[in-house]
Amino acid sequence: MNLPKITAKKIKDLKIQGAKAIAAASLNCLKKYAAGLKNASPTNFNKKIRQAIGLLKQARPTEPLNQNFLNYLAKQPLKAKTFIKSIEGLEKLLLKAEQATVKNGLKIIKAKQNIFTHCHSGTVEKLLKAAKQSGKKFKVYNTETRPLFQGRITAQKLSQAGINITTLVDSAAAYTISDKSGDKIKINLVLLGADVILPDGSVINKIGSFGISLAAQGSKIPLYIVAELLRFAPGGKIPLEIRSSQEVWPNKPKNDKIINFAFDKVPAKAITGFICEFGVIKPSRVKQYFKKHYLWLK
Repeated sequence: MNLPKITAKKIKDLKIQGAKAIAAASLNCLKKYAAGLKNASPTNFNKKIRQAIGLLKQARPTEPLNQNFLNYLAKQPLKAKTFIKSIEGLEKLLLKAEQATVKNGLKIIKAKQNIFTHCHSGTVEKLLKAAKQSGKKFKVYNTETRPLFQGRITAQKLSQAGINITTLVDSAAAYTISDKSGDKIKINLVLLGADVILPDGSVINKIGSFGISLAAQGSKIPLYIVAELLRFAPGGKIPLEIRSSQEVWPNKPKNDKIINFAFDKVPAKAITGFICEFGVIKPSRVKQYFKKHYLWLK
């Protein structure tokens, strides 16, 4: 069984989705794979591990959290015991960063708020669950997130946690958030995840995030990005992924061309702040914090 090849395919096919889930799957895959190679010669171990890292990097080149970790591991001594320890260190770091992010986000969520979110972010989900567990009562509105409906994951998880959740079609998001929709649904706070944090303080997130951010900005509704700074892209050059038209319309008309953008960009000026492992910080400071704490990942 070629575990790296299987894991890479699952990531590419979105069987594993979300920045943190992808990184965690890659780390777990490499740990198991390295353990199975513990009796291999140093040359063979080195060769196979580098091939595995290459496969996992190519699966989703648009996910810097995964890329940062894999680039770091590629520079470590490629001996089974030390390599596995390096992986375990990254797993602990990721868990610690997530826990700190959730804790820091609790101060932002207030009782009786109507909170809007988009797609599925594991960190946003955990923050909302933690707020519920702390005794705060609030309502959440989320998008179904076409074409693959990742927003339904959010709805299912929050509903199971006893959180008051309402799902909207994607095209209703901006209007619902804006002050043009009247007082029937008054959104007080927008929480978005991030696949990529860019040096200028903007983020790349699931398609639809751009419109949501503009609606929030135009109606002066605070929008926070809930994401660990481990997702920072030091080079700042991440392509916006365009996925297969088959996801949108498998039996489309012959002459119809479909563009299936998977991501868009939320401008820094539309972001109130980043809820991250180091507190709640302004977009202009993300690069500074990454350099201070994670320069070793670069």
